Amino acid sequence: MVRRRIAAWVALSCCVGIGCSDDHTRKHTPTPTAIVVATLTPTPSRLATATANSTATPTPAMTATATLAPDETATATVTATVTGTCACPTATHTPNPEPVITFFGIARSDDLPLTPSGTDGLGRPIFARVQGQAMTIVVEARRGERRIIQTAYDPDGGRRGVELLVSRPLGDGNPAVCDTTPPLVGGIPGFNPPEFLDDDATVQAAIDDFGCRVNDGTGAPLGRVGADACTRTEPTFEYSFVDPATEVQFCAPIALAWSFPVGDTIVAARVRDEAGVVSETREIVVRVRGQEPFTCDEGLGETTITVTHPPGRLVSSVQPAGDASIDPWSPATLRICAGAEIADGVHPLNLREDAVLGVSLAGGGTLCARIAASGSSGSIYCVGGAAVDVRSVQDEQAVTRVATVEDLGVDAGTGAAVLRAPMSVVELPAGSSPDDCANAAYPQPFRGVLTTATATARVITLAGVVVAEASATGRNFDCAQWQDGGGAFVLPFPLVNGPHGDIADVLLLANP
Repeated sequence: MVRRRIAAWVALSCCVGIGCSDDHTRKHTPTPTAIVVATLTPTPSRLATATANSTATPTPAMTATATLAPDETATATVTATVTGTCACPTATHTPNPEPVITFFGIARSDDLPLTPSGTDGLGRPIFARVQGQAMTIVVEARRGERRIIQTAYDPDGGRRGVELLVSRPLGDGNPAVCDTTPPLVGGIPGFNPPEFLDDDATVQAAIDDFGCRVNDGTGAPLGRVGADACTRTEPTFEYSFVDPATEVQFCAPIALAWSFPVGDTIVAARVRDEAGVVSETREIVVRVRGQEPFTCDEGLGETTITVTHPPGRLVSSVQPAGDASIDPWSPATLRICAGAEIADGVHPLNLREDAVLGVSLAGGGTLCARIAASGSSGSIYCVGGAAVDVRSVQDEQAVTRVATVEDLGVDAGTGAAVLRAPMSVVELPAGSSPDDCANAAYPQPFRGVLTTATATARVITLAGVVVAEASATGRNFDCAQWQDGGGAFVLPFPLVNGPHGDIADVLLLANP
């Protein structure tokens, strides 16, 4: 067998000899050499064709031809010199075309993210809560191809950067949009399932109603960027986004008027960019535990506050510098039960029996307050983590009922407590005594709230201008010494159209 070596010049693709650059198109002047080995097989016409094989894709294809004897085979070594233009594909990173939600969850009243207690059957995170307010719904996101819209609500109908829906009504579920300020304060409608139906006007109104409660820290319904985060993160506890990849954060504080009901409520969220592209919908479950009936034989037990004067006193807008009451008071006894721990050092509270308090006023007459045990509820926070400031407001014409807003201020610390109960207040004329309060004719009760933090009472005009105000601060309990009654509650309430006009009052209730 005779072997012949044949050398041929052919054109090869530059990607065989010199590889590809990162540019879309680049000129190459070097003349590298590619070596290709082929086997020649004779044909009846004594012509053999050699085809070069390579792991790259040569352009054009290489063919070498040689004349052989019938019994000959040949191995050809083909040497190619390449000169010219190389057009090679560029390896590029393609971002997500749609925006992405990086975090969706809840922040506690101290602005720390709440850890889910588990997941439901569909894998949705469950956030367990003792109460349906004193928290913030937090949605964080990063852009896709375009920036995320920062507006959560536009009264002119513009696109929203975030959309939120709930499966059950929050608060009273009032369908009015943006009813967030006294005297017209309402809740948010719910839809089960919470689907973002673009052609449903009632769904769109509910999205707006939730969106206008988003707060950028100045009261505007906008997303937060940079150092304006509403969440604090460990270990520094500085304000920052929960997910470092976040570009915009939307924060919706949950107040009592639009609090979550007892049980499980699904919250759905999505975000939108400037081109109208929306993210995938994310869902979480907010689980509010009901306050099961309990007795004073469990948990922390019972404490008793026998309200006398002093240390009890009346802070009033008619006498802001001191005590607006004088002796005698008709003492009231508050018997308060603290049940077994629910979660995270939180114990439920209730009032064991009704209490009636009579206060002699420095300006003459008597102030009577009746607090009902039926329907009372509350919490004591033995490891802190709750904002429990309270504000009670009514307009000077009594067109609206007394409205009490909770969860104000900052973390009130360990031993802070809040107790809610139906209450009625009436002012008796001069010549009356505190003992007359036991048989007084009381008006329709309103929702009173006692707190160990700061309580404020206001009388306002229908336009919202404050015409009377009073504030006082209570004292936290020692949970280890709960039964000793060492704390002090403050109870705010406005009193309009009384014998002394329109007054804002706060009662300090403490043991001697």
